[in-house]
Parts: sequence; C-alpha cells; structure tokens
Amino acid sequence: MTNNSASTISSSPASATYERPKAAHSVFDNLQGQLFGIVMTSFGIAILHAAGLVTGQAAGLAFVISYATGIDFGTLFFLVNLPFYFLALARIGVGFTVKSLIAVTGIAVLSGLLPTMMSFSVINPYVAAVLAGFCVGIGVIALFRHGASGGGVGILAFYLQEKTGFRAGWLQSLFDLAVFSAAAFVLDWPALLASILGAAVLNAFVAFNHRADWYVAR
Repeated sequence: MTNNSASTISSSPASATYERPKAAHSVFDNLQGQLFGIVMTSFGIAILHAAGLVTGQAAGLAFVISYATGIDFGTLFFLVNLPFYFLALARIGVGFTVKSLIAVTGIAVLSGLLPTMMSFSVINPYVAAVLAGFCVGIGVIALFRHGASGGGVGILAFYLQEKTGFRAGWLQSLFDLAVFSAAAFVLDWPALLASILGAAVLNAFVAFNHRADWYVAR
C-alpha cells in the first residue's frame, strides 16, 4: 500500500501556513515621512532656540557653539554633521546617506526660517523643553523609519541599532553627557536644567518607541 501522507494537505485551517508578503514603503511613503520628520525636528529646534535652550546630539553641539560664538545655528548644524556622512556611506549605504544629507540640509534651512514666520511672546523654559523633546523625538523616529537620519549621532545610532539591537536613544544619551558638560559654560543653571529635561524626554521617547520589531513596512 502506497504511503500518501507526505502529499496529503490538511483541511484544518490551524495547520495551514500562509506566507504573508512583506510590506514596503513606496517612494511617496518615504517622501512624506521624511518631510514630516524634517518639519517636526525643525519646529522643535525653533522652540528650543526661542527659549534659549539646547538639546543633545549633533544639534546640541551646534547650539553650544552658536551660543558661544554667535554663528548661525543652521550653518553649524550642517557642518557638524559632515564627518558622519563618511560613516553612513561606508557602513549603511548610498541611499541612507543621500536621504540623511537631504534631511539635515532641510532642518538647517527650515530651523532658520521658522523664527521669521512665528514668535513666542511667553514661553516657559520647562514647557518649551518638554514640547521640543516630543517634537524632535517624533521627527527623529519618522526619519529613522523612512531610511534617513536627522543628524550625525543619529546616523551612528541608526547603524548600531540595525546591527546590534542597541537602542538608538541610549547611545544618544551618552553623547548628550558630553554636550551638556560643554553647555554648562554658555547657559545659566535654570536653562541648563530645562535643556537636560528636554533631552531626557527626547531620548526616552526615541528609546521606547523606535523599535525595529514593531515595524511592518520597510
């Protein structure tokens, strides 16, 4: 008697295995996601600038140098990020590098334009820090999710998270320690404390919400 068990298809739905096609971002998906990330990050930076605060990462370094020298933030932000593109090009790829360059350039330009389009008559530094932390945080996640980064440390964080699983937010927190140590020389204590609060909100938001295992589309 011939054994046909190998070719028998079970009629039980529970035993059937279906291969779900992998979802992928379209060109439009990536464009609108990157635009959202640029706008939200720039808006958060504009809030910080209006309140006289700093943040962490490459933007924080640009803020510290700007306050110390009077050089335009946007120019410094663009220049500070240049060395990290070599890492992105060598380790991540041309697509990510180009998208990140576009994002950083967009943030550098828009963060300089926004203060000419809006102003804050009253702004509590601690409220500003928290709002900016959320705005920049959601902007950073949008850029990450659509294959880009909004800054040099973000490029390094993106690479390490993709390769090792080490959370991007935690790496950014370590870099922030150095930035805020320098910021202590250009800010008074209330502004420095508010800035630290904003950076903590930003990094915690990214650390808890930027998880590859939560994403379906790539």
